[in-house]
Amino acid sequence: MASVCIIGSGNWGSAIAKIVGANAKKQSRFADRVTMYVYEEIIDGKKLTEIINETHENVKYLPGHKIPENVVAIPDVVQAAKNADILIFVVPHQFIQRICSTLQGKIKPTAIGLSLIKGFDKKEGGGIELISHIISKQLQIPISVLMGANLASEVADEMSAKPPLVR
Repeated sequence: MASVCIIGSGNWGSAIAKIVGANAKKQSRFADRVTMYVYEEIIDGKKLTEIINETHENVKYLPGHKIPENVVAIPDVVQAAKNADILIFVVPHQFIQRICSTLQGKIKPTAIGLSLIKGFDKKEGGGIELISHIISKQLQIPISVLMGANLASEVADEMSAKPPLVR
């Protein structure tokens, strides 16, 4: 069974966690438990990971939408990702370099990636570099890209969305 880690927990990451968590429970080829890396924040005196794991809702970034109980919020990106076969990247593009540097050599060498990150980065020496190239290059894993004109709230509400998958 393939294990899945969602790297990111903003509104888009939480919406994807809702869909991935529900589908992982239904599909025998996926492990039931889905990990989600959450950048730790304090909300009303409580850790965001604790709130998500206890209430199954990201009250800061996607309030009003329940995340399945099989999705486990983890504040350490290495702990969240180290056993994953599939890594779904859904963080703001400006954080990808740091996250990839942290994960280098600490994930399964057979892992595959999926980038849901919009944007690009400046190349050293000029030009632009796609986020998917940064991930693939730094982590030495194959990566696909899912992108389109989707809104997190619409995905969380399970409205019809048809983004293209590019490899």
